[in-house]
Formats: sequence, C-alpha cells, structure tokens
Amino acid sequence: MINIWSREYRVRKKARQVYSETKNLYAKNRSKVQPEIAGLIREKLGQTELAISNGNMSEIKLKTDELESINKEHLSKFVKSKLRQNVEALLFAVVLALVIRTFIVQPFKIPSGSMIPTLLVGDHLLVSKFIYGTEIPFSDKVVLPLREIKHGDVIVFRYPNSESDPSKNGIHYIKRVVGLPGDKIDVEGRNLIIDGEEMPLDYVGDYNDERFGTKYDEYQEDLLGKKHIVIYEKGREYTQRGNLPVVVPPGQVFVMGDNRDNSQDSRFWGFVPIHNIEGEAFMTHWSWDFESNNFFNKVRWNRIFSLIN
Repeated sequence: MINIWSREYRVRKKARQVYSETKNLYAKNRSKVQPEIAGLIREKLGQTELAISNGNMSEIKLKTDELESINKEHLSKFVKSKLRQNVEALLFAVVLALVIRTFIVQPFKIPSGSMIPTLLVGDHLLVSKFIYGTEIPFSDKVVLPLREIKHGDVIVFRYPNSESDPSKNGIHYIKRVVGLPGDKIDVEGRNLIIDGEEMPLDYVGDYNDERFGTKYDEYQEDLLGKKHIVIYEKGREYTQRGNLPVVVPPGQVFVMGDNRDNSQDSRFWGFVPIHNIEGEAFMTHWSWDFESNNFFNKVRWNRIFSLIN
C-alpha cells in the first residue's frame, strides 16, 4: 500500500492530474490545434501514460514535467480564467433561477388568514407555474397547458382591480376557485350555491385560531367532488354574500377564501382574469409561526413539505 504522505504518492498523483487535464483540454480543442502540435501532445500523453504504468518514479516525474510544459505552451490559452469561470457560473445560476421562477415553480408566502385552516399565516408555498400552461413573455398567449383550471384549485394570482386601487398593483393573492366561466354563483346561509346546486357542508367540529383564541365552526365542503375544509364564525348562520348572485364571464374565475367570514374575495371585488393567475399552489415547503413566543416552536414541522388540498 502506498503511503499518501510519501513522495511516490505525490509524484503519481500529480502525473495523473496533469495527464487527465491535458487529455481533456486537448480533446475539447483538438480542431484548434495545429497538426504538428497535436502530434507532439499525443506523443507526450502516450509517454506519460506509459511511465505511470511502468512505475519508475524518475521517468514519471520527467514525463510529467515535459507534458506539463507542452500543456502550458500550447493549451493554456484555451483555459478560462477563474474569474471568467465564476462569472459564467453565476450568470448560468441567475438565468436558471429566472427560468425556474418564470416557467416552472415559484415560492410565495402567506401573509393573511383568509385561507385558514388550509393555509396558515407564515406558510411558504411552492406554486406550479406550468400546470395551466406557460405564458409567453410580453404577451397574453399561453402554451402547453397540462390541464384546465378546476373547481377547488388553490391558485395564486395578481390582484385584478389594481386600476381602481393602485396600492394593490403587483400584489399577489391566494384563494380557492369556486366558479368557472358560465357558473352562476350564490350563497344561502353558509352554503355555496353553484348553478342552483347547494354544495354540501359536513360539520367536523370546533376550530381554534391560536393567533387570537377565536373558535370557529369547521366543515368539510364538497365542491363538486373536491372535498376540503372551510370555517365560519360561531354564532353566525350566514356568510356575507357581497355582490352575489353573479354569473362568471368568459376568461375569468370566481374565488373565495376558506376562512369564509374573514376573506376579501370575488364576492366583494369581482372576478379574476385567467391571465392574472400565476399558478396552482401545491405544497407548503416551510412554515413559520410568528405568533409563538417559544423560539423552538416557531417552526411548524408538521406542515413542512405537506401537499395542499
């Protein structure tokens, strides 16, 4: 066994490195090297390989030095500087990050309680940007959709009425889709009504909002086959109707929060144009409880990498 601290080990290691670097550099730039120089490089590569194989230390060192000299004289000009390599790596990383955020997945953070209990304040989400298709930059054209928007999808979108409220320009909202184009949306008591059909609510029990110590009635809502949890304030037998009833126009959707009595949504400010939708929220990758006084309990470990229903 060769001692890794021995001179023999260091000589062999350097020989292999010089041989590998020269061989790879020559292979990548063969067409740029003059024929006579190419022949010389191949000759020195062969001699170094043979010396390593024979194991004679003096021969290995001699041939390694010769190969290293040839490398520096004829191939070093093809080696990128460390600065250039770092700049190229940085630019590649930036471009890759932009492509991922624009076309594949983008992170978002939940700032409000309008989607409790599905989403909590401090949840950090991943949003699929391509599920409904990819929007071509600087246009409203969408290509390669994987599927259409469905009832019950939890979506992230740009606030649709920024013209009337410039302070919300560029702000992202997250809500659940309850109405698609052509649907007639209404509310009776606590029940959502779609095209005259009442969406069933099955009572689950009490829900406690730990931020304020407020208790709610928790239900499982069956939204045309999509079952999810919603909450209502105790003591109120109806939720706000806002501007209902309405019929969802083409190219738009109707959204509501799962915290039905504490959500500013389509009932009050109208429909969401489909081209305003950033994508579907599909996973909570991190969750931070700002209200917790115990530092070690601030991370909601049970919510990390949990799928969104």
